[in-house]
Amino acid sequence: MKKYFLFMIIAVVALTIGCGEDKEKKTEKTVPVKVYKVKNDRIENAIKITGSISAGEDVIVYAKVSERVERIFVKPGDRVSQGQTLAVQYNAIFRQGVEAAESAVKSAEVQAKLVAQDYERMKTLFDQRAISQQQFDQVKTQNESVELMLDQAKVQLKQAKEQYDNSFIKAPFSGIAASVFVEANQMVTAGIPIVQVINPRNMKAKIKIPSTDIKGIFKGQNVKINFPAVSGKSYFGIISQIDQAVDQFTKNLQIEVLIKNPDDMIKSGMFAEFLIETDIKESSLIIPENSIQSRTEVMIDRETGLQNSIRKYLVFIVKNDVAQLVEVKTGIVNDGRAEILSGLKSGDVVIVVGQNIVKAGEKVKIID
Repeated sequence: MKKYFLFMIIAVVALTIGCGEDKEKKTEKTVPVKVYKVKNDRIENAIKITGSISAGEDVIVYAKVSERVERIFVKPGDRVSQGQTLAVQYNAIFRQGVEAAESAVKSAEVQAKLVAQDYERMKTLFDQRAISQQQFDQVKTQNESVELMLDQAKVQLKQAKEQYDNSFIKAPFSGIAASVFVEANQMVTAGIPIVQVINPRNMKAKIKIPSTDIKGIFKGQNVKINFPAVSGKSYFGIISQIDQAVDQFTKNLQIEVLIKNPDDMIKSGMFAEFLIETDIKESSLIIPENSIQSRTEVMIDRETGLQNSIRKYLVFIVKNDVAQLVEVKTGIVNDGRAEILSGLKSGDVVIVVGQNIVKAGEKVKIID
């Protein structure tokens, strides 16, 4: 009887274990994942630098004389032409000075003409031996003196006109009046800023590149430019100048970027992000950067006993509905995309969602 009960107990236990195994097989874990099929694509290595822009032509026109600002003809935002009068200072005294100088020139010209006629007559008489050398020298000296007086009068007229012209504040080139710094009837001294004129069709930026990133930077290189204040639109420029020396304190290299075809949406002084491509590969294996996992392993040099940290990069791929962990070597990483130099081939299926919970050897279910 005891043997019978023992046999029954063993049979029940075996049956229970067998059912458990069947149930475990039926409920084998399957991890849902999203995948990306590896393919060749274009990728570029780029550096991002922030800075502000300014007009390519940006000039502040200063007062050249100390006088009251009589009239202002422009306001900020007005378009101006080269040579256009932007403002005028009180200049009645300067105008009188020009008139006086013009009269002095005319008087000197009349006197010089009369003396020149006398000189020609005396020269003829001297050639005929009708007058002495002393008499001819006196007339010659008088003629030279009058000519000098005429030249001096002309110089004074030129100075008077220049001073008068300086009372007119004029645009040095065609563009926009960006700022007006004075008001009508305001007394200003020479050297005081009056109007700022810019050319918005010719924008530029001077930005600093870390010396560690200057490889691949060259004159004429294209630059992509984004403005936080102008959403949904990118602008483009070219590198026009590169400094020949790195700043010894900041270790930065200054470059100048000219912006192509700017429009009225961007203004001088605006903040921008500059994207400069330093390396471009037209056909490389590309996968999403977030699919890559990194792992640091410590290796001990048997000869020196020193520890070396080695960083490895791993991705999960799917083969026959099973996750497999493979090591990869990466190249350019930019804008959420990574170049794969080894470890994968075109057509491989890489897990991009679920890679942090799946384990090597587990079955997976690909979902859309």
